[in-house]
Amino acid sequence: MMSIIFTFLGMMGLTALFVVVTDGRYFGKKLMYWLYDRFGPCLYSGDGETERWHKVINALVLQGNETILDVGTATGKLPLTIAAIPGFRGRIVAIDQSPRMIAKAKAEASRRGLSPRVEFRVLEVRNSLPFSNREFDVVLCIGLLGTLPRPEMLLRELRRVLKPEGILVLSYYRGWPIPRRRWYWKQLDMLEFSPPQTITFRALEDILIAWRLTRN
Repeated sequence: MMSIIFTFLGMMGLTALFVVVTDGRYFGKKLMYWLYDRFGPCLYSGDGETERWHKVINALVLQGNETILDVGTATGKLPLTIAAIPGFRGRIVAIDQSPRMIAKAKAEASRRGLSPRVEFRVLEVRNSLPFSNREFDVVLCIGLLGTLPRPEMLLRELRRVLKPEGILVLSYYRGWPIPRRRWYWKQLDMLEFSPPQTITFRALEDILIAWRLTRN
């Protein structure tokens, strides 16, 4: 009996993960939003990736006064790691569609005394971003684009809010088919970014760092 229960719970967990990763394309957006908001704060609550975040941050060579946008921040691990760097005096805005995720991020920022440095907002990231053109020095978007049905729309928004010569940080999965991986490079080239620098992040996930080349 117990084996049946565990098998059922395992199948439910895999189904929930599938719904979130596929952006609700098969079981509906409402279910996807509910699962992400309800269980996301627990899934993203660990501190085991601090070293990986520092690896990404070191590659950015920040000066300490940058304006930074994190799109799809989840529980805010990356922006909080940046804000905690000694001497960082810049401005960070971190957004996510999940109220529970943002609530957890705000609580952690308050606990660590980082609230003045990071502004967390609940926003639907699939729509136009409510920021000015060329507002940010660095735009981060990790673990999100691969879940979107039309990631090119968000990519255009990320470029719009990024300053000339600003830094764009994305992630992609090495398990994707080659045509899909090439799509990333093609989109970045069309949007006039530099050829991306690649950093190994997780077992199957890389980080791409590209610079906006033009002033248009």
